Amino acid sequence: FSYPGKVSLDVAARCNAELYRTFYKQIYAAVLASALNAILVAGVVWDSVPRVPLIAWGTFIIGLSTVRLLLFTLRRRRAALSDEEAIILRRTAASFFAIGGLAWGVGSVFVILESESIIHHVFMAFVIAGMGAGAMAALTFCLPAFYGFCLPALFMSAAAYFVVGEQPHIVMGAMVLLFATMLIYFARNVYHSMFNSVRLRFENAELFQRAAEARETADALVIERTAELRDANQELERRVSEQGVAEKVARESERQLRLITDNLPVLITFIGRDLRFRFANRSSETCLGVSRSELVGMPISELGKTMLIEAIQPHIEEVLTGRMVTFEDGRESEYGPRFHRIQLVPHRGEEGATDGFVILAQDRTEERLAESALKESEDRLRSVIQNMPVMMFALDEKGNTIVWNRECERITGFSAEEIVGNPKGLDVLYPNREIRNEIREALLTHSDYRDWEWEITCSDGSVRAISWFNISSMYPVPGWAAWQMGFDVSDRKRSRLELEEALVKEKELGELKSRFVAMASHEFRTPLTIIQASVDLLDQYSNRIDADNKAKYLREISREVSNITELLDGILTIGRAEAGRLEFRPALINLHLLCADLVEKAKLAANPGHVLILNWTGTRDDVVLDEQLVRNIVSNLLSNAVKYSPDGGLVRFEIIQEEQQVRLVVSDAGIGIPEQGRERIFEAFHRFPNVGAISGTGLGMAILKRAVERHEGEIGFESTEGVGTTWSVTLPLPVLPGQS
Repeated sequence: FSYPGKVSLDVAARCNAELYRTFYKQIYAAVLASALNAILVAGVVWDSVPRVPLIAWGTFIIGLSTVRLLLFTLRRRRAALSDEEAIILRRTAASFFAIGGLAWGVGSVFVILESESIIHHVFMAFVIAGMGAGAMAALTFCLPAFYGFCLPALFMSAAAYFVVGEQPHIVMGAMVLLFATMLIYFARNVYHSMFNSVRLRFENAELFQRAAEARETADALVIERTAELRDANQELERRVSEQGVAEKVARESERQLRLITDNLPVLITFIGRDLRFRFANRSSETCLGVSRSELVGMPISELGKTMLIEAIQPHIEEVLTGRMVTFEDGRESEYGPRFHRIQLVPHRGEEGATDGFVILAQDRTEERLAESALKESEDRLRSVIQNMPVMMFALDEKGNTIVWNRECERITGFSAEEIVGNPKGLDVLYPNREIRNEIREALLTHSDYRDWEWEITCSDGSVRAISWFNISSMYPVPGWAAWQMGFDVSDRKRSRLELEEALVKEKELGELKSRFVAMASHEFRTPLTIIQASVDLLDQYSNRIDADNKAKYLREISREVSNITELLDGILTIGRAEAGRLEFRPALINLHLLCADLVEKAKLAANPGHVLILNWTGTRDDVVLDEQLVRNIVSNLLSNAVKYSPDGGLVRFEIIQEEQQVRLVVSDAGIGIPEQGRERIFEAFHRFPNVGAISGTGLGMAILKRAVERHEGEIGFESTEGVGTTWSVTLPLPVLPGQS
């Protein structure tokens, strides 16, 4: 305990016990006042703050008050408390009132921070100040309980005002802090005064008792005790004079509250039931044009032509019935339009009847004019956006489209009604989920990008390439989480792709030329060397070479000339195919006879280890195909089967004739085709690494592919390296006019 100095623990225990008995008599009123005030606060701010937290807070206050009442009612009362009982009582009271103070502090912070009404902020200042003053009157008998209640309630309220940060709130916060400091100071002095008064009363009683017992013993002792009693009485009078301090504190509180109301930018007046002014703050003088001294006692009818009085006239009867009225009024004045937010709060007397009402009026002209100017600015901005010659759209924080201008409508075909506010708007524009999520993330994280091309899906199903510029971070717009501008670059992208394709083709052409030169230098040099050697032999040793050798050399010359001619024909065929001039002349041919002839020719190039078998399956030999192209197809298939089977083996050629198509299947047991590089098998001059020293031009498969394509047929193969290859060519069979 904070006992006054120079007092024994026994005396302090007796005095505090007496104070606590007085404290017990008043604690019920204090607890009930806390609960009733909580209900009052909840009723006042009911429409301006979230209700669930408000109800929870009020329920907690009422529940805490109920628990306190039950605990203090059930506690045993004694004439005097022992030291241990005094400590328990002090701790119990301090703990419960500290919890109550914290609860009131939390409630005050909640109202100040959650309510947008400055009237409610002022109201909470009055409530917390009143609770503090009431606590000083009711709880001063137990200082720890007083400190436990006032410190959290007042200081948390002051902190909330400072957190708001506006000038009126900072002033209110400072006033609440000053008021709290004064309450603590005066409460401590009052407690010491009451403690000393009780101590003096006990001492006086003891003195009278001792005086009565000692009256017969010694007159001198009576005189001495009487003198001490007189001194004690003088001390008591001095202590009583200190009671005036409490009144001074009350006057100081009134002065501080007057200071607070005078410095608030809100008109505050109190009108009695007789419709006369009873109170007015400094803002009232400015608004009504009358000094406070003249205003107090004046009937409101004398100010009936002022804007404020005209505005409240229709609501006076309603507020006098006990209902609070809140409205906003706008009127024209000689200085232009004026807007006020007005709240009429009924005031109830001790008997519960409405004996007047409080007018709280806040000038909101600047705010309303600013809102109007902002709306005009937004309208102008919206007009500019809609008529911009570039695409522009914006998203809110949830990723929904909120702006979609006319250029967006023109390019995509989707109207603003279909996209704006539609949670599936981006799904329509970007059907691919991964791309859509990437775009949304880039937009909402304000990624800084320029000329980022996205393909957007239009209403007709077409796809357009749009180059977007995200300028959200550079030019933020309130209410827009992200916005960007875009240009249709579909033509530019198409031109770029065409250019890239041309570059690729040019590169391929360069590679093709290089391979052609390398192939030609090898494939032409070898036969020409043989021809030249044979010619030189015939020229120099003609008279010594017999007829058989001469015939042999001439056959070699003829064979190599044929090889060169075949090579040149292949190159010319590839050139015509690449230029789109490969002729296609379908006619009725004997396919069976043609293939049999080509097989016989292939046997001439085969070595003795090869076995060539021709299998024919069909009902007719004559079909409609291009004979020259078929020769190219079959001869290349058979030539490759024989050439790339250096160890010999079976070469099977199957012709399967169906109703509307014919299939040519050639299989061998050769070196096979490697897995790697198969996608290039039909490129001109391309050869696989496993061919080794086997001669070839690399044109056979390219010619084969073009010949099949001219027939609008299909070609495929299955191959295992080192095991063999099976080629399958399917050619459709057209019907000539007049053919059954």
